[in-house]
Amino acid sequence: MSKPVYLWMPQWQGSPSSRAMQLIDGAHALSEDLPSRARHDIAVPDKAGDALGTPVARLSSVLAARDAALEVLGSVAEPAITLGGDTATSLAGLDAAVRAHGDGLAVLWCDADAGLEHPSTSATGAAACMTLRHALGDGVADLTFSHPISPAAVTLVGARDLDIDELAEIERRGLTTIDVGPDGVDGPDALAERIRTRLAETGATHLYVHVGLGILDPAEFSSVHSQLPFGVTVAELTAAIRAAVGALPLSGADITEFAPSSESAAAEDLPTVLRILAALTSAAA
Repeated sequence: MSKPVYLWMPQWQGSPSSRAMQLIDGAHALSEDLPSRARHDIAVPDKAGDALGTPVARLSSVLAARDAALEVLGSVAEPAITLGGDTATSLAGLDAAVRAHGDGLAVLWCDADAGLEHPSTSATGAAACMTLRHALGDGVADLTFSHPISPAAVTLVGARDLDIDELAEIERRGLTTIDVGPDGVDGPDALAERIRTRLAETGATHLYVHVGLGILDPAEFSSVHSQLPFGVTVAELTAAIRAAVGALPLSGADITEFAPSSESAAAEDLPTVLRILAALTSAAA
């Protein structure tokens, strides 16, 4: 793996939270640790944006930020890691990766939220909650991928915030899920081995890794809008990521949903985010 570039993208408009602008604070906390020579700042609109007659809240701003990121991605050859913002910031990186590798792309979706809500039935209208659904080719026209990700290549890790419609979508598409903890794969070594086995099963040639920080257990990480019990440990998550990038070349990745409630919370949780980033880049030359 060649050394990555970093897309700094302080987007908040895709979030379902009333405290969405805390994502900007998280992005700024991260920015100081990104190497300036490899950093690309993505222009995110200041305004909330308009739904443009769709069920997707603030769609105009989500589209503007996505298009700005796609423009940068079209000019770089290295793997790109998007940092800061809500889960919908991954739309550009996912789109670029699937265009480059097609059915050869495996997607490791590490998040408590599967991102499988459909715009027509979403309770929030938040683009973040629909990200993977759009990447699979289903949703509003402006966000739906023209080259959808293959369901056979998607692996959901640690998803535990699922509504009835999302559970039905997982079953309908036959998406692979890996539960973590006492009722699933338990421990860093066991999870790493399960990830290696799963990626081999896909037959993929390249990898995209999405990390929504809500996957982590609140006992270890609190700087997210929705803290859900029984999450993945930092050791388990970083072991899984290291196994994944050791198994397949990284095409792209993202770390999203860093939303510290204060400067002290940002300082406390930033090292964890940097550990995850280090795992993503562990195979870099």
